[in-house]
Amino acid sequence: MAAEYDGADALMAAITGEPLPEAARADAEFMAGHRAAVADVALLREQLSAIGDMLAAPPAGAPSPVTAPSRPRAPRPARPVRRGRALRIALGSLAAVVALSAVAGLARLVTENGGSDSQAAKSAGAADAKGGPGEADRRSGDGPPPSDPELTLACDRLVVEGTVARVEPKGGQGSRIVLTVTRRYKPDRGPAQVAFLLAEGAHPGPRRGQHVLVEVARGTDDASRWAVGEDRVAANRAWILKALSGSRHTACPSDGST
Repeated sequence: MAAEYDGADALMAAITGEPLPEAARADAEFMAGHRAAVADVALLREQLSAIGDMLAAPPAGAPSPVTAPSRPRAPRPARPVRRGRALRIALGSLAAVVALSAVAGLARLVTENGGSDSQAAKSAGAADAKGGPGEADRRSGDGPPPSDPELTLACDRLVVEGTVARVEPKGGQGSRIVLTVTRRYKPDRGPAQVAFLLAEGAHPGPRRGQHVLVEVARGTDDASRWAVGEDRVAANRAWILKALSGSRHTACPSDGST
């Protein structure tokens, strides 16, 4: 084993690049170990540079810069077994750190993206099960029939057609639509006019005098579906009439309302 000078052995001196004491320069065994350590450190730097070049490589199909051919490596002098083992451990540790960092980064991305998708799916599923809208649904009122029309109607508290009597803006918080009822689906009886809320930017936006069909889910004043104009009202009326009878015998998932 080579001696240590000023608290540093040959490998540490090679890593730090600090000048060697005169006593160390006079120690043949120490200098042999130091030269071997310098060669090992140079090899480590080449490996790190190769990893950096690989990570910085352009994507497939992109022009690749011309790289200079690698220089042949000079034979390395013999070195003590302990230092070679220490360097192999260092290289192995570096590879492990790089691999673990890559795996951790990928896992974080999958968790974040997957978690977001899962949360969105849960929210959408809960809204569909209750027959009510999610935040995005409250901005778009008309579309294809629901996947379970009878369940949707079972969870509605109000389903009517009518003519828009008033549109009352709520100062950046959407609008309140007052409808003069011309046809009732649920409940069978009620006042001549009903009101419901639409979020800011909701479309289609009903205007005074237009024919509208609207659904309002239990526990809210926000419309879950609204169709504007004779053609769209007729299209929604068709599936409502078909599912209305069965909805009376369908239980809405418990949401604290009756």
